[in-house]
Amino acid sequence: YGKKALWKLPQDVTTREEFEAKWGDAEEMDSADFDFVSKVEPFQRALAECKKDILVTGRRMDQAAQRITLDVWEEGKRTFNPMAPFSWGDIIAYVDANGVPINSGHNFAYRCDAPIEATKRHLPDLPWTKVDLGKPFWQATEAELKGSPAAAVTYVFKSFGDTHTTVPVEPHESERAGRFVRQAKTECGIHTRTTSAGGGARRRP
Repeated sequence: YGKKALWKLPQDVTTREEFEAKWGDAEEMDSADFDFVSKVEPFQRALAECKKDILVTGRRMDQAAQRITLDVWEEGKRTFNPMAPFSWGDIIAYVDANGVPINSGHNFAYRCDAPIEATKRHLPDLPWTKVDLGKPFWQATEAELKGSPAAAVTYVFKSFGDTHTTVPVEPHESERAGRFVRQAKTECGIHTRTTSAGGGARRRP
């Protein structure tokens, strides 16, 4: 859209290797600590640099039980949720009608012969076949999603988050079903506005 993006990385970190050397493996960190050092602190730094204090999100009331009463404007958090009343159907209809750029990850289908537990779908070398549909999965027919011969189960990415806690889901499932898998939370620190690390994030010795 012709707008320059401001990119911020965790403090003094430019690669995954540097992050792990400084803070440890994301899988082993306290989730609040991970949120703070990888999201909240960089976000706060970006707001200060831009001289802004409002967060605009794409959160919607239909995404999760915790968002059913989501307000368009949250004064305490200085957060604007313009799409709060939109449904998933509203979103993809608008995207298709207006040529909105999307994450290319929506174009892939993961076909397998049997269901794979959500808690294991982040693991490497899973028994599925990744197929590029050449278009967003919601534009594909059921036959195109399943392929030939038809796969018993097909997964797609309806939402994207941290790679270690985000997994593909079946097309009929909620997009949030694939987020924060294996964790007892449904929001990251930016949306809950965690302002400090939960378990006392410290640099690795």
